[in-house]
Amino acid sequence: MKLLSKEQVGSLYAISSGLCYGFLGYFGVQLLKSNLSIANMLFWRFLVAAFFTFIILMFKGKNIFQPLTENLKIIFYGIAFYGTSSITYFIGSNYIGTGLTMVVFFIYPAIVMLFNWILYNEGISKTYYLAFSMIIVGILLFADLHELKLDFLGIGFGILSAICYACYVVASKKSNVSPLISTSMVLIGCSIACLIVACFEGNFVIPDRNNWLNITFMAIICTALPILLLLKGLKYISSEKAAIVSVLEPVFVLLSGIILLGETVSVMQIFGTIIILSGAVITLFSKNSTNQK
Repeated sequence: MKLLSKEQVGSLYAISSGLCYGFLGYFGVQLLKSNLSIANMLFWRFLVAAFFTFIILMFKGKNIFQPLTENLKIIFYGIAFYGTSSITYFIGSNYIGTGLTMVVFFIYPAIVMLFNWILYNEGISKTYYLAFSMIIVGILLFADLHELKLDFLGIGFGILSAICYACYVVASKKSNVSPLISTSMVLIGCSIACLIVACFEGNFVIPDRNNWLNITFMAIICTALPILLLLKGLKYISSEKAAIVSVLEPVFVLLSGIILLGETVSVMQIFGTIIILSGAVITLFSKNSTNQK
């Protein structure tokens, strides 16, 4: 039996990352129903996730603070990129709904490709253009656009979220820090960013005991694990390929909504899911553009 190639292993890590993110909607809905603000919810999510990764690092006997310069750089990535992306995504959802915000956010693979081309002169495989086009069409069918209003401010926040996340993916690809330590540093940065916003809004609170179970599951399953899996995937595949494959997240969100929230699925969403899966499969079995050179 032939073993999987490094690219296929990296793609499977990226797919698994999207699978974990698929449960984010369920836990997020439960916490927002308890009147936690967006910044509060995200702060506790990232803080608990950081503690979880620190516990693993302690058992592994890792020196968390070395190399110090690189770790500080990754904490900055968490503040400026990942944390900002999370906050602006939820703000955008308040204006135009989660469906259209998701569509806008998933332009980030194209932004990743653009950044790699501008900053590192990396070529882009023609296969990626086809796969990305298919995924965008699938997401447009997947989202219920009939119930959404056009709001340029909300779209702007969605685009900002996509840009920040693309910056995070590109920057993380160039880091030599181990995925586990890098995950911890990113989560610290995200916690700092969300704490600043919560304090600025003047609504920082400690959640009541009924919310801690959802916060813990959200922190571990939907935060620490997917970040770690994506970083491990980036050790094997290019950032643009990881970005494209990880957009399977809408499919996993749909499945979790059906299973956990009892949501119904339209015919258009089924077609959208099939198209997204087809685009991801094309990407999964395509060779890295760098390797082709």
